[in-house]
Amino acid sequence: MENCFENAKVIKEREKFLTTGCMKFDTLLQGGITTRGITQIYGAASTGKTQLALQLCLTVQLPESEGGFAAGAVYICTESIFPSRRLQELIQKLEVTKKYGINGDSVFVEHISTIEELEVCLLHRIPLLMTVQKIGLIVIDSIAAPYRVEDWKDESSNRAKSLRTVGQQLHKLCANDICILCINQVTTAIHSNVLNDNLIIRPALGATWLSMITNSIEFYRVDSLRYASIRLSSNLPEIIISFEVQGSGVKAIG
Repeated sequence: MENCFENAKVIKEREKFLTTGCMKFDTLLQGGITTRGITQIYGAASTGKTQLALQLCLTVQLPESEGGFAAGAVYICTESIFPSRRLQELIQKLEVTKKYGINGDSVFVEHISTIEELEVCLLHRIPLLMTVQKIGLIVIDSIAAPYRVEDWKDESSNRAKSLRTVGQQLHKLCANDICILCINQVTTAIHSNVLNDNLIIRPALGATWLSMITNSIEFYRVDSLRYASIRLSSNLPEIIISFEVQGSGVKAIG
């Protein structure tokens, strides 16, 4: 039993975390966003998912003494154009980026719309980029979009095969101390019984994709308040973090 505890301690010490840029958020996450496996953030529109992803594109460039990786970021857009205006606003208003002169030059943007393009990007273009540029963060925003627009002839096998290919490659990439963040859409289902009807929110893409996930965080809103709820984690309990999105970025509150 003692050896098990010692092994867990060693793994924890080796685990790297990328700062969110908010000290309180990092504390609640016990370090920030981990490089262990795939971290999924899912939720409805306008809950803050992309806001945090953009913030991480800047904090990853910070020196390691400040919780960054002194590295660049790859941002894969699958639904809309990259929100460059918002990134520039964060560059100007996020205190830690101003201190170290961080800019957008080390954020490499890919726009893809099909599964084939996503696989080529992950299997070939990013590894090629890594030979000339240190990369510390890969964001896919969103992972579900290409799979939803495809016309699957045999959805049960082809879609699952592609998800496994993408998931396995992301796990291979994170072995290089790269933080992997996949933004996911949600699906809803109504669970009915005699007493009431409950609306159940789940991340899209089903069981095959879920089996590839190491950490899963749900973002949601209640009136004007935003929350991040830890649903699955390699190191965290199921906690709920309240936060707000300001001009200067995502900040934990309460």
